[in-house]
Amino acid sequence: MSFHKSFSVVCLAGALFSGCGAESPSADVNQVQQLARGDGWGSTNSNQLFGGTLSGVTITGLYFSEGAWYLSTASSLTYAMVSGIQYNGAEVAAADFSTSLGYFQLLGEQPELLKESSFNLELAVAAPLEGTLRFTGAQLGSSFARYATAWIAAGSDPDVTPPSLCPHEQTDADGNTIVTNEGVIPIGGTRWLLNGSRTADANAISLGCAQDAIGGCVNWGYGPWGTKLEEGTGLPLAMASVHQACTRMKRADVCGSGSPITTGTVADYGETVIHVRDRVGVHATTNQTYTTMEAFWDENGASCINASEFRNDSPTIAQRMQINLALCPARNVACTATHTTVLMSARPCTVTSATGACIAN
Repeated sequence: MSFHKSFSVVCLAGALFSGCGAESPSADVNQVQQLARGDGWGSTNSNQLFGGTLSGVTITGLYFSEGAWYLSTASSLTYAMVSGIQYNGAEVAAADFSTSLGYFQLLGEQPELLKESSFNLELAVAAPLEGTLRFTGAQLGSSFARYATAWIAAGSDPDVTPPSLCPHEQTDADGNTIVTNEGVIPIGGTRWLLNGSRTADANAISLGCAQDAIGGCVNWGYGPWGTKLEEGTGLPLAMASVHQACTRMKRADVCGSGSPITTGTVADYGETVIHVRDRVGVHATTNQTYTTMEAFWDENGASCINASEFRNDSPTIAQRMQINLALCPARNVACTATHTTVLMSARPCTVTSATGACIAN
């Protein structure tokens, strides 16, 4: 494939995500989360696989077991029972609550996708959490929704604004903590393990946050449902595979072991910026070359990596990257055409040749 084209940008820096760029011609592009830079789109990012948290507990999703829904954690699928569900004040049977692609769904005689900008869906959560998880509206992407949330813990002060399921904390250059409440994206029939691997499970609904790897990759256009035609072969490629590759790329999980290198809540967070090219027509072009690119990515991590082109120049992070690469030496090879896989990452290009090819990042 040729890399000598204009490029798309994905910015991993939440500090840079503050507005919308020009509308993309692609129906699969998340138009709400585009960058002001104008030539791409992005998402707030962190090195988290799971960004959801309630009362200090990391929440990975919902799980249906023996006729009831439960909030799940990485170590327990049935951590806290959902003792009741209400939609706009009406009771909903547990068996009638589900997902369809990236939306919550209410089943029954007339199934309804929860796509409205304003509604009230409440999950009553029993011990050990005890409280109400409230969803109050959807912000739509092309095939998914980001739901606004609020967690009203039992006994909490009614005069205090309740926290979100997806609080995104960042530390700025002055050491101040900034919290942004991100949207929740439900992904049905799939859950993720701590090592970053995806497993199919008809009883599971993963709750991805816009800042974590699972929800963030949906925001970037890689929703894990359906297929797209792969460049070169013209054959359909499962988007679940592309999304999984994105979760590895977004966290810089080079070994595919669940150990991320992408920066998280640190002052140099805003420097973690990458360009992305894929073979399924979402981010379709780039002027990067095999020398200037960072890595190729598949479901199992990086198939190759140009270590000198790693996305962050921090000596501490570069050292961590080298430590990780020592655990998977087969990945620690320079990128060539033989390593081409579904996703490519690179730092922003700073110097181009007369023909427009990237010379330096």
